[in-house]
Amino acid sequence: MKTKLLSILSGALLAVGTLTAEETKSSVTFSNPTEPGRFSARLSNGEITIHGGDYAEVTVSSEADGAPPNHPRDDGLRVLSSSATFSLEEHENTVVLDYGSAGWAQDSEFHVTLPRNTHIDIEIGFGGEIQVEEIDGDIVIKNLNGEVDLRNIGGGVIVESANGEISASFTKVSPDRPLSFSSMNGEISLRLPADTAADVRFRTHNGTILTNFSDDELVTKTTSYNRSNGPPVGEFAEVAADLAREAVQMAQEIAEEVRIAVQEARESKHGPQVQAPRAPRAPRAPRMPSIPAMAGGKVIAGTLNGGGTSIQVATMNGDIVIRKNKD
Repeated sequence: MKTKLLSILSGALLAVGTLTAEETKSSVTFSNPTEPGRFSARLSNGEITIHGGDYAEVTVSSEADGAPPNHPRDDGLRVLSSSATFSLEEHENTVVLDYGSAGWAQDSEFHVTLPRNTHIDIEIGFGGEIQVEEIDGDIVIKNLNGEVDLRNIGGGVIVESANGEISASFTKVSPDRPLSFSSMNGEISLRLPADTAADVRFRTHNGTILTNFSDDELVTKTTSYNRSNGPPVGEFAEVAADLAREAVQMAQEIAEEVRIAVQEARESKHGPQVQAPRAPRAPRAPRMPSIPAMAGGKVIAGTLNGGGTSIQVATMNGDIVIRKNKD
């Protein structure tokens, strides 16, 4: 009797496990697959993992529900919108994943596969872990709380995080694709090809800057600044203010591009509003933001292998580690 009861209970548990593990999957294709597309993800909170490869479409899998069905519920009401659902829409070579961007939604994990050359733009309002692998397109990430892990990247990168470690490894660094990483709290670790040629600028307040590049490869000078001794150079404060204004402008431009992309995706599904038509927009390379205008800390500037593309790294509390990629 015990054996039979255990067997029944085990089967019931397996059935529950199958139900809780059930995922919703949605796929779309880029309208112009011959050109690099853009993938834009706007999540209120949750984790997202993106894997690039030789895929013909963008596929999103999640335990969160997909867009609500068109048919009415049992009570006769149609669901027009729900914070617990996600939507995946494409318009003019831009795919938009939206989950709770207008408010709070339950934590959920999203697994995305897409073409390797896709440009990626991710923003998580309340925070969550982000992992991106095998991408040669440009990447822009804004995250409030959570780790950001980039693996085998070949394009330009801009990452801004309030709290969380940032790690990134690169298969190549292009001369016209800048790299920028900033965090208030968390270590920032980069792995670069040994032959990377770059102009570098690192800044940390409470942390150590470390590297395994030799003195001949990475040539730097260090500047310390604190409130007691004032700026080491007369124009330091003015430069810091200019950099801060550039960072704000960049954030505004990104927000406007995302707003337009979301609106166009919705119009493609629900019909356009009364307005003048827009010409298709090609994905834009990330623009170099500025190191945050912080008061105090250490700034190290110099050249790597003679100089080249711009690499900026800044953190308030945390180490900065720059390593050679393993052969």
